[in-house]
Amino acid sequence: MSSNEIPDDDREEENDSPEDESATAADPGESGAESQPDNDEDELGDVVETDDEEQPPKRLSLKERLIALCTPTKLGVSIAVVAIFGLAWWATRPIEPPKPPAKPPEPEELYAQQIEQILSGASTQLHTTTYEINDEKLLLIPLEELEKAAEQRRQNLLADEQSSVDETAADESSSDSAPLPPGSSLSSSEGESDEPQVSELPKLDTVLIDEGVITDEGMVTIAKIPELRHLRLRLSPITDEGLKPLLERKSIWFLNLPHSRLTEKGIRSLSELPKLRQLRVGSTLLGNDIGRALLEVKSLRGLHLIGVPLSDEGLKVIVQLPHLESLYLDDAAITESGWDWLFQNHPQLHVHINQRHHDRDPQHHKHE
Repeated sequence: MSSNEIPDDDREEENDSPEDESATAADPGESGAESQPDNDEDELGDVVETDDEEQPPKRLSLKERLIALCTPTKLGVSIAVVAIFGLAWWATRPIEPPKPPAKPPEPEELYAQQIEQILSGASTQLHTTTYEINDEKLLLIPLEELEKAAEQRRQNLLADEQSSVDETAADESSSDSAPLPPGSSLSSSEGESDEPQVSELPKLDTVLIDEGVITDEGMVTIAKIPELRHLRLRLSPITDEGLKPLLERKSIWFLNLPHSRLTEKGIRSLSELPKLRQLRVGSTLLGNDIGRALLEVKSLRGLHLIGVPLSDEGLKVIVQLPHLESLYLDDAAITESGWDWLFQNHPQLHVHINQRHHDRDPQHHKHE
C-alpha cells in the first residue's frame, strides 16, 4: 500500500461525514426538537450561559434570619401576630372565682383567745372592744390558776428578800473571816431552782370591758382577780352594793366607772383602797356634795367627774385633796368666777373641761 492510498475505514468515515452534515442541515427543526442548546444568544449575539438544573437552597445563618425579620414590615407583622395571640389567650384564660372574705371569728373564740394568752403569760390584760361581755362570761376567767400564780409570785418575792438579807449578813461577817476560795459561794443551794420563773406565771392585772353590761353580780367575780390593778366598766350600772366586794382588792390603783349608779356613800367607801390613784366616775346620783366624800380618798392624784353638776363651792372643796395633780370635769356647773379662783389659787393643777384643755390651764399641752 502506497502512502497516497486511504484505508478503507477512513474512507467510510469520510463518506459518512458529508451525509451526516447534509442530514443535519436538511432538517434543523428535528434537531431543535430533540435537544435544547445549553447556550443562548442575547440581542447582540453574544452567548449567554444558562443553567437549567435546579440549584439547592442556600442555608441562612441565624444572624441573617434575624436581620431579615427585623425589617419594619416583618417586625410590625410579628408584633401584630404576638398581640393577637396574647389577646386570644387573655380572653380565654381560666379565671378563678373570687375567694369569699374570711369569716371573722366568733365572740366566743376571741374571748377564749384572750384567756389563753393570759394563761400562757403572753398578756396580763383582758380588753373587750368588739364583742360583749356579761356576768356569765366573767365566770370563764381562770381564777384558780391566777390565784396559784399570785401565791407563787409572793413566795418567790419572799425568798428573794430573804436571800438578799442573808447575803447582806454574809458580806458583813466575811470581813472578819478568811476569804473564800475561788468558785465557792455562801449560798447553800446548788443549781437553779425548779420553781417557775415569775415571767412564766399567768397574771391578770387589767380588765377593760367596753362592750356589754356588768352588774353587781359580775363585780363579785371581778373582785376575785388576785392582782387586779386597773378596772374599766363602760355601760355598767354598778351600785354602792356592787362596789363592796371590790374594796377587798387593795391592789387597785385605777378605777373607771363612767356609767355607774354610785352615790356619795359609795365614793366615800373608796378610801378603803390605799393604792387608788386615778378615779373616773359618772353617775346621775352624784351632786355637789361629792366634794366632801372625795376628801376622804386622800390617795387620789387624778380625778375625772362625768355628768356631775359640780358648782364653784364644790370645786373649792375638791381641790383640797392633798395630792391632786389633774382634774377633768365634764358637764360641770362652774362659772367663770370659779375658774378665776381656781387658776389664781392652784396654778399647778392640770385642768380639762369637757374633754379639752381649759384655755387658761397653765399646764396646757397638745395631746397626740
